[in-house]
Amino acid sequence: MCEESRLPCEVTPVGAIRTRLATDAPGAAVLHGGTPTRLLIDAQRWLADANVPTLILLAQLTEELETILLDRGTNDVLALPVSNRRLGGRLRSLARQAAPPDDLPDEIQVDGNITLSPGSRTVYVGQSPLALTKSEFDLLLTVALRRGSVVSSQELAWALGQDTFSTRALQTHASRIRRKLRSAGAPDVLTSVRGIGYRLNE
Repeated sequence: MCEESRLPCEVTPVGAIRTRLATDAPGAAVLHGGTPTRLLIDAQRWLADANVPTLILLAQLTEELETILLDRGTNDVLALPVSNRRLGGRLRSLARQAAPPDDLPDEIQVDGNITLSPGSRTVYVGQSPLALTKSEFDLLLTVALRRGSVVSSQELAWALGQDTFSTRALQTHASRIRRKLRSAGAPDVLTSVRGIGYRLNE
């Protein structure tokens, strides 16, 4: 379903989640379990403490357990089995909740001489401002905020205010950003990851 919804995903054993969170918190998480074990409940708490939007899928889900999980900070809970259509919708909703928060940093340094200011929506190369369109700025900002991760084409579409965005349209935006950065004397900081999306080139 992640592939159908064009969302990048990676499988991590429940027992390894706490270690993973210490080094690289994901944008969102799906906990998949049959019965609600103690380890799964612990993993839910670790994810909530790390402010990671989480969907829990359980085969044995009671109304009481669903209420407890939601009260503990889980974003969504679904009983298994579930239809592909419903699960796909919940996954896309979860991805939207993983979008950049409102409390953005004042400045984001990229590759030393590139500075993004989310509040004023400006980009500087050294001391010189760089003129980007709204879509170009949003694309660069979204990738910069997810430094170290690949941002999927679907996530970029949502960041640009669209439900979907063609690969060609994203390539055009990325090419314009690269061209403007090069003209200003900055390095190419956007890398295309074929079939997935874009990441920051560091």
